[in-house]
Amino acid sequence: MADLAEHDCVERAKNGDRAAIAELYKRYWRAARAAAYGVIGDLALAEDAASDAFYLALQGLADLSDPARFGPWLRTIVVRSARRVKAAETRHKGGEPKELPDTEAQSTVEQMEQRELASLMHQAVGRLPERLREAVSLFYFEGYKLQEAVAFLDVSVGTLKRRLHEARLRLRDAASAIVEGRRPMDPNQERVIQRLRDLLNLESEPDRDVLLEALHEAGKVHPFPRDLVVKFREFWQRRVQKRREADPARFEQLEGTLPGLMARWLGPSSRAADPEHPVGQVAHAIREALPDFRPWQPDISEAARAMLMGRFSIGLPPGLAEGVRGSYVHATRAWLIQKEDGQVCTTAQVMKEAPTRQEAHNLMQQGHCLSDALNLWWLDEGHMGLRSLEDLLRRLATAIVPGVQVQFATYEDLRFRAALQMQLGEISIPAAYGGVFESWPGIPEGVSTASVQLFLEAWATLRTGQAVELVDWAPLMKALKALKREPLQ
Repeated sequence: MADLAEHDCVERAKNGDRAAIAELYKRYWRAARAAAYGVIGDLALAEDAASDAFYLALQGLADLSDPARFGPWLRTIVVRSARRVKAAETRHKGGEPKELPDTEAQSTVEQMEQRELASLMHQAVGRLPERLREAVSLFYFEGYKLQEAVAFLDVSVGTLKRRLHEARLRLRDAASAIVEGRRPMDPNQERVIQRLRDLLNLESEPDRDVLLEALHEAGKVHPFPRDLVVKFREFWQRRVQKRREADPARFEQLEGTLPGLMARWLGPSSRAADPEHPVGQVAHAIREALPDFRPWQPDISEAARAMLMGRFSIGLPPGLAEGVRGSYVHATRAWLIQKEDGQVCTTAQVMKEAPTRQEAHNLMQQGHCLSDALNLWWLDEGHMGLRSLEDLLRRLATAIVPGVQVQFATYEDLRFRAALQMQLGEISIPAAYGGVFESWPGIPEGVSTASVQLFLEAWATLRTGQAVELVDWAPLMKALKALKREPLQ
């Protein structure tokens, strides 16, 4: 039934097919609840409104002229139901019901306000204890059913239900504060974010070490405020432009040197292109296992120019900037950190775990390595959850390294709304990490974008039985140090 086309599913539901009705409920319940929450701002009332809307929709299926349009048709019913519930709740509290705006014709300001409300709610979830935050994120945000979340977390059904119940109790005050227009951010997080905002607003350039320490502290806040991302990008571009004007000859030199270094960093290595090398073999096998992912390679020269102008971007695959649904794969190099105990982690993990910027810097200097990697990108309409990423990676593991134990853990990274990390067998090098973006510059509203980076050493070791190590990054570091006096420092 899960593979049934929506048109056929609706037609069967019209005829009273209980399995088809259950399938529609499974496909659209979370979306209906989210739409109701957008109107009401109360999770419990949103569930009531969504339930009423489903009942009305199933009773009125005969009125649906185009069965393939069940989703948009249901959303209209949900919004109406939610408005009625909100109006009733207002009267119950003694207030006067206000006319609610047509959500189909909201202004840009209203849309921005709704996104801000969603961001605040995610911040409230982010302040829950880890066990509660993970449970809420998987069950409510990321598309996991109860049994799937239980398997992911390796806990009993009863334990997960207790965690969800405790989390809902803790979130009630935050939800009320959001609806009343208050920002329920943790005072310490508010202080950290405000400190960075003040530094970025200074007319004169702040002290470099002070700014970097403020960035390190702010990097532990999740989700990171969107307006601050924009503000930092603008600040950095102004800084770069000042240095460009102060030393144009140096910039001209960099424009000739940096693309070559970037190619060594971002471009695939010789072993990844060698069909006889374990890394090249597994890279080819992964591409064969992902026929829907079109090959794409970023323009290294353009990426270098973007870096010189303060824009840290390798560009987007064709079509993504226009919101065109698609999936892409490209070969690259990635930085990983090998700790003294042999464990390997990403730079984002080091920045998150290290108490100070200096400690993070020391760890990265001592243990930085280069990994051959494949980057997967894909874009789809509507909400995308972590479950879709996990499903893809599990299918890939079955195809490339069948029988190997697969483990997943949730992960925090400033770039992602939600993220996960994958380990294969007993290999210390991560097999993959990635997530769903909160937003991405150049991507239209209303679509979801995800990216996963596959670290080929782990896959190659298990597929071929040969130990494949990370590459020492010292030669590249030496070349980068030669540019230490360039104006971007």
